[in-house]
Parts: sequence; C-alpha cells; structure tokens
Amino acid sequence: MKYMGSKNRIAKEILAIILRDRKDDQWYVEPFVGGANVIDKVDGLRLGADNNKYLIALYKGLQEGLSFKTEITKGLYSLARNQYNTNLGTFSDFEIGYIGYMGSANGRFYEGGYSGKSNTKIGTVRDYIAESINGINKQIPQLLGIKFDYCSYQDLIIPVDSLIYCDPPYKNTKAYATSRDFDSDLFWEWCRDKTKQGHTVFISEYQAPEDFTCVWQKEVKSSISANSVTGGSVKTVERLFTYADA
Repeated sequence: MKYMGSKNRIAKEILAIILRDRKDDQWYVEPFVGGANVIDKVDGLRLGADNNKYLIALYKGLQEGLSFKTEITKGLYSLARNQYNTNLGTFSDFEIGYIGYMGSANGRFYEGGYSGKSNTKIGTVRDYIAESINGINKQIPQLLGIKFDYCSYQDLIIPVDSLIYCDPPYKNTKAYATSRDFDSDLFWEWCRDKTKQGHTVFISEYQAPEDFTCVWQKEVKSSISANSVTGGSVKTVERLFTYADA
C-alpha cells in the first residue's frame, strides 16, 4: 500500500538479513506495520500492529472481504476527513481508513490532501486513487493470515522468542499525527529490553545510539529526508540496526 516512508523498494534486501536465522514456527512481529509492505512478503506466523485504529480496521476489513464500491470524490473525501478530525459522522472505521489511504496524496492519510487525477507532462491523465486501489487489491492475498492489532508498540503482547522488525517514526523527519510526540529515546530502550528478553530485534532508521550495530545500509531516493523535508526526491542512507550488547 502507498504509505509515507514505505520500505517496499528495499523489503527483499532487508528481509534477507532479518529472516536469515528465523526458526521454525517463530513469530515475525512488526509493531509499526504501516503500509504492510514488508510483512506482506513474509510467510508463517505474522503479527502486525499500529497505533492508527483506522489503518488496522482497513486491514481487518480487507481480510474479511469488505470492499468500498463508491467512487472517492473530493466531496466524499472531505466528509470522511471531517469525521476523522471531529469524530462526527456515519462512516465506519474501515471506510475512514479506506477513503483516507486510497484518496490522500502521497500516502499521507488526510494530511496530504485529496489526490484525485492530474495531467502529466506527456499529455496523459494520471489517476492516483485508481492506482492506490489497484495496489491494495493486489496486496490483499498477502495480507491474509496476518494477525493485526491496534495498539502502541509498548502495549503490544509479543509471543515468546519472536523475530521483531521495527520501522518506527524516524527521528527529525516528517511524521503522521499519530506519531508526532514519538519518544525515540524510550523506543531504543524498549528495543534493548526486548532483546534482553530473548527476542531478535531489527530496526530501520537513519541513525541509532552507539550501542546498536548497523548490519545493512543502502543509499536510496526518498521523499522523506533526514531534515524533515517531504516532497520531491532526495538521497538518504537507509540502515538496519540490531542491539550490539545482546
């Protein structure tokens, strides 16, 4: 699914490292499941969580076979966004999630504005909403079987001896409204604790505390830079870390 900060382009590369020593029947857990563009490429026992209830409602609804057959017009999008901001309206959580993620520009979920259609430089018309809908429809088969939970990473109940991949809000970058007060120091301490409890933890970020080891890195083009800039395309270095003192 189109999602700000998606790891879809590097998923296979980081999964080659994350899953290398995975045990039989070991749970694969993502406390920040986001667009599900990594977990959808993993087999076996999978648990994905997020603190956006509309995102989780969207995934659960898709798993149950729910669909949204109404065209996402700008007027419909505005009504849904108003309910998202005020909690006043008749849309279900699934519908709020579907309209928000399929209809918002740049995968920003009501924060990027309505996407709709636009004319390209070569004289064609690009339908961004249709592209998003086609993308999520293709993704649905890979979402089946995933256990989705709505909760913060701190409240997530993680099975014993799990393989945990974290793609948290990056420090000093543009964030969703649900993560603008994210405490990075507290998160890194949580990673230390989970590792000491026997879990195997991998973290995507640009930088990490000194007691974490970088096990993979790659320069990529991104619309989210390390100085909070969004839009356009800038080069950044994506890194994958583990806790060095485990």
